Amino acid sequence: MKRIITFGIVFLILGPAIIFANSPPKLVEGHAKPAVATSGTLIVYQVTYIDEEGDAPEYVRLIFTGIAAEDMRKLSGNYKTGAVYEFSWKQNDSIDYRFEASDGEMTAKLPWYGGTLAPVNIISEKLESNRIYFFSRQNSEPLWSYDLGKSQVQNTVISDDGSSIAVKTNDYIYFFSKDSNNPLWKHPCETGAEDPSGGSGWVDISADGGYIAGGCRESLNLFSKSGKLLWTYRDNIGIYAVSISADGEHLAAGTSFSDELIFFSRKSNKPIWKYQATSDVHGLSLSSDGNLVAAGSHSPEERAYLFSKDSNNPLTAHKTSPDSPVWTAAMSRDGKYSVYGLDSSDTYNSIFLFSNDKNTPLKTWTTDWWVRSVDISSNGKYIVAGSGDHNVYLIDRDKDEPLWKFESGERVGSVSISQDGNYIAAGSKDKKVYLFSRESKIPSWDYNADSWVDSVAISANGEYIVAGTGAANYMSEGHHPIFNPEKRLEIEGNGTGTGEKNWSGAGENLGAETEISEKETTCGDGICEGTEAYESCPRDCCGENCESPEDVPEGKNDSKKEEVKPEKEKGLFGKIIGFFGRLFGR
Repeated sequence: MKRIITFGIVFLILGPAIIFANSPPKLVEGHAKPAVATSGTLIVYQVTYIDEEGDAPEYVRLIFTGIAAEDMRKLSGNYKTGAVYEFSWKQNDSIDYRFEASDGEMTAKLPWYGGTLAPVNIISEKLESNRIYFFSRQNSEPLWSYDLGKSQVQNTVISDDGSSIAVKTNDYIYFFSKDSNNPLWKHPCETGAEDPSGGSGWVDISADGGYIAGGCRESLNLFSKSGKLLWTYRDNIGIYAVSISADGEHLAAGTSFSDELIFFSRKSNKPIWKYQATSDVHGLSLSSDGNLVAAGSHSPEERAYLFSKDSNNPLTAHKTSPDSPVWTAAMSRDGKYSVYGLDSSDTYNSIFLFSNDKNTPLKTWTTDWWVRSVDISSNGKYIVAGSGDHNVYLIDRDKDEPLWKFESGERVGSVSISQDGNYIAAGSKDKKVYLFSRESKIPSWDYNADSWVDSVAISANGEYIVAGTGAANYMSEGHHPIFNPEKRLEIEGNGTGTGEKNWSGAGENLGAETEISEKETTCGDGICEGTEAYESCPRDCCGENCESPEDVPEGKNDSKKEEVKPEKEKGLFGKIIGFFGRLFGR
């Protein structure tokens, strides 16, 4: 009876506060446009603020990591259903960013888990003269080329005998014969769904050219050589990587929205199995008979995977590094070896070779920056890698040091090796296609293209090479003190509508950022704020599902997960609930 009386008294006192308890605000649909730009372009950042009570925000801020924190101005809408806020400036470098807002009592962040959003890719030149090139090994002059204009190549593949070529651009899947630059057919990807840089989707081809697997952002498509669409698997999952077995019987897709690896039979668009990762699935390669699948995952997983076609339980799930995505993978035709390349940000092991009967690396090699392309000969003896350190590496499986490395004029985004390991093709940001023989690091020939060469493929017999230009393998690179140093920022902003601000360097407006991010914090107080993030304080930065912190990605840099989960501050309502819990022993 005493507890009931106490409850009644407390309810009379605090009842109005319970009824009128404040709901946290939300931030949704944060983005920057354009996603790819040249230096000095005006970049427009927007985010939508929502408050259930219709409370105006105390602030809505755009926070550039280590650079500045800027108040955003209201553009349109209302607070209850969604008010759009905007900030714009001219920038000449890629900068990680996030959004933060407060209604005066509670705060919201985007991303909600404490990470940052993918930066705008600032490129050094407009890539408006892109082409597909087709070569014979005997001559550095193309047999033919195909003009893409502003459209960019994502990747190129070629059948074993070089007679059939498939190419994925940011808006089409193309199929060519080696005899003509007129496409035999092309398939449009979803209108408006593709990244302008060509940064989504992929294509692969069976050994005889009879089947083509093509990924658009929202669909995986299987075609016959004639261009007949055999089936489509469609979902808003962000198809990134695609691979088909040499015999054409099995195929797989890695996704960037749903973080899945999905495995199919050629006979049906119903998946045989799915594997749920916690990061984008980037690298992907199937064995010739489709019995094995090699895959690599982005941060924060950074795992080299190997699967059997019979199960989604990994045979191998090796953690390769503390912070570098496994960007690329390749498997030998005999199915005995898999090689993985890391998108490394520093000098350490970036090439991993596995014997497929073991779940730890057989060998590793070091480069001085990222490796975004690897390939391997049919017997696994020879490995080729292209690196951001400007080098093409040729490696003998049995040796600790590369057989040779060739330094190009810029980053090397794509490499390919013939099945006997005798010939190597490479493409570089220096706008050149290179051909090498195994015996020498001196190119047999090189060809000057009109733009960055971001994809090459050589036929299994080494007779033909296809190459394409674009920026896909040169995006979101991060900074490197030698190969991509951080620029001094010359930035003009008009985010508050009060006139232009000119900043030189990266520190002039850092005080505001520091004030927000370095204020005193206490891990365990239920508030994710300041320097706290999931990695340093999962108890506070686990979002709404704090009973399952393992489900939250550790600071993943990802702009596509737009749902915003407000921080769980212990406001008045939370304190009342806690009081009643203690009062009644719960």
